[in-house]
Amino acid sequence: MKIDKSELLRYLGYRGQEYGENIEQNIDRAVKICLDKITPRSVIKKYSLVKEPLSLKGANMTLQGKDIAKHLEDCNEVYILGATVGFEIEKTVNKLMNENPLLGVMVDSASICAIESYCDDLCEELQRQNTKPLTWRFSCGYGDFPLSQQKDFVRLLEMQKRIGVFLNEDSFMMTPQKSVTAIIGIKENATDSMIEDGATKGRKCGSKCANCGNIDCIYRKVEISKN
Repeated sequence: MKIDKSELLRYLGYRGQEYGENIEQNIDRAVKICLDKITPRSVIKKYSLVKEPLSLKGANMTLQGKDIAKHLEDCNEVYILGATVGFEIEKTVNKLMNENPLLGVMVDSASICAIESYCDDLCEELQRQNTKPLTWRFSCGYGDFPLSQQKDFVRLLEMQKRIGVFLNEDSFMMTPQKSVTAIIGIKENATDSMIEDGATKGRKCGSKCANCGNIDCIYRKVEISKN
C-alpha cells in the first residue's frame, strides 16, 4: 500500500495547478501521520452468481439495479470485499481539525488515498490468484446500485465481528468512515486485449477513473505539477 502525492492533491481539489514548497512539506507530514495511524483490515468471500434474479447463491442477497447487472453480465462468480483502515486515523483527524485544520484536511485526504490503495492491493492479489480477468470493483451507491445494499455486505462479511466496521441502519454509512465494500466479478470470456502471453493485461479491478463514464467528476485523475 502506498499514498501517492498526486492522488492526495486530487482529493484536496488541485486540478493541475502548481504548488509550492510549503504544501510539499505539509503533504509529506500528512502522509507520515496517516501511515503511522492506519490499521488496514479486510475480509473477502467468493460466491457463485444466480442470474434470474441476479443474486449470490446461498447468501439471501439479490443484487438490485441495471448497472450492477451490466457490470456482471459476463460473470458466473464474484468476490465481495470489505475493508477499512481503522478507527485510530479517524480519531487523529478529528483531533487535528481542532489543532491544525489544514494538516487535518490533508491527513483526512491521505486516509482516503490509503483505503483506495489498500483496496487496489487486495484486488491485485485476487487477480494474481485468478487466470480469468476480474472486473473493476463496484460499490453500493455506484449508478443505480442502491446504498441500502451495504447492509447485505456487512452482514455476509461479518464486518463488525471480523474487522470492526459498524453500519448505521438509517443512513447505511459505515464506521470507521474510511471503510469500503465492493463486488468484483470474475469474467468468463477474456478478449484478446485482456490476455497477453497467458497473463491479464490492463487489469481493471482498481481502475475506477479509467472505467467511469463521469468525465466531469472533480476528483478525476489529472496531471499535477509542482512549482
